[in-house]
Amino acid sequence: MLPNRVEELVSAFARARVLVVGDIYLDENVFGRVTSVSLEAPIPVFEVLDRRHNPGAAGNAACNLAAMGATTHMVGYVGADPNADIVLREFAARNVDVSGVVVAPDRPTNTYGKLKAGGHNIPMQEVLRTDTPAPTFLSGDTEDAVIARIRDIAPQVDAIVVVDQVASVVTERVLEAVVSAAREHNLLSVGDSRGRIGKFAGFDVVVPNDREAGIGVGIDVTDETTLAAAAEKLTRVAKVAAITRGPAGVTVYRAGEAPITRPPIVAPHEVVDVTGAGDTVTAAITLARLAGADWAETAELANLAAGVAVRQPNVVTVPAAHILREARSAGAPAKLKTLDELREAVLELQAAGKRVVWTNGCFDILHAGHITYLQRAAACGDALIVGLNSDASVRAIKGPTRPVVPQDERAIVLSALECVRYVIIFDDPTTVPLLEALHPDVYAKGGDYTIDTIVQEERRVVESYGGAIALVPGVEGKSTTNLIQRIKT
Repeated sequence: MLPNRVEELVSAFARARVLVVGDIYLDENVFGRVTSVSLEAPIPVFEVLDRRHNPGAAGNAACNLAAMGATTHMVGYVGADPNADIVLREFAARNVDVSGVVVAPDRPTNTYGKLKAGGHNIPMQEVLRTDTPAPTFLSGDTEDAVIARIRDIAPQVDAIVVVDQVASVVTERVLEAVVSAAREHNLLSVGDSRGRIGKFAGFDVVVPNDREAGIGVGIDVTDETTLAAAAEKLTRVAKVAAITRGPAGVTVYRAGEAPITRPPIVAPHEVVDVTGAGDTVTAAITLARLAGADWAETAELANLAAGVAVRQPNVVTVPAAHILREARSAGAPAKLKTLDELREAVLELQAAGKRVVWTNGCFDILHAGHITYLQRAAACGDALIVGLNSDASVRAIKGPTRPVVPQDERAIVLSALECVRYVIIFDDPTTVPLLEALHPDVYAKGGDYTIDTIVQEERRVVESYGGAIALVPGVEGKSTTNLIQRIKT
């Protein structure tokens, strides 16, 4: 799909009005460190450094829709407890209307927590998970109230999205109310379910992953044949089954039509975390169809949105601008970033307890000395960022005959290395502006430098925010200059 068509479709997302129905969870991530063993019991003492909250389950789908530009309403329930206040506040911060959320005083707000701890030179890792008791299906006054909210809001929207994650809100009566409202008001209906997608009779579109598709219709999906059999059953339930398939991308099945498959944008080695990506896909498919995309375009937009999500740690929402950026950079290496993109990526890595390493150079005609150096630099932390001198800056350093390899091609070669997480091309004579903007944990320089011969202004910047400087040994006699001389002779 051409970038201008992507822009046309994504710009239309802001005109969409969507109602999301389903289970609301409060996701709580607590970051800290284990400092000692308790005096009262043989358990670790966890020192809390940071807490982050976001709406989960159907709430995550709603937040993705809002981030992509849609006017978004949420219908579900929360308890009459402090966690309800937190999750409702987080919805509001993400521009999701919660006037349709019901308070159920006899139920807790579903809450899922992760405690993550790190230590000195030790990356963050999960040490404990918390959860509230498994909820049961709604009934009585709370179920009636949810159905009433659906009927009240349906005339104000263009689509209803149902996300059934923990089998609580999405009762048979709720499903019937959604289908009835969608027909009465001519709304697009989209459904996703962890294990009950076969119950979504009368929906326009269902969007399970391949495993969920099989579970929903009682087929063990293990290959293309069993997937096709599950999809055939699903197209008797709904008009369209758009099935996500991980590294195989998205396949759209319609009764009597040939399947449409679009491969993912992200290579397997680029995937950081797939948690919540299904909600991102559900949001993208809904908005693409409302914007007038055909099914091939819809699958491509879903892959673009998923690509943004899975390159980042933890559950994330994907703004429309990031989908556009993903489309525009489709021909460039995924690891090549702008400064704004890189600043955001570094903050996310460091928030997850990762140690970010920075190095820079010309890397013209990549050879064994370069590779060895980069591998050693990467070993100084968890994620290596390479600042790549632009063609203009290489000429200023090396003379008018260099570089031999243009900057775009050098970026492609560096991006192909497993030890390199991100690449940025820069023009400045020093990396001071980049170091000031990014604050990497480690600044790596080649072993032919000493602490006193590196650029001292760069040294001052790194030391000013508490970063470390690592002098990394290279390989004796290996250089691009020597390689060029050998080729000439």
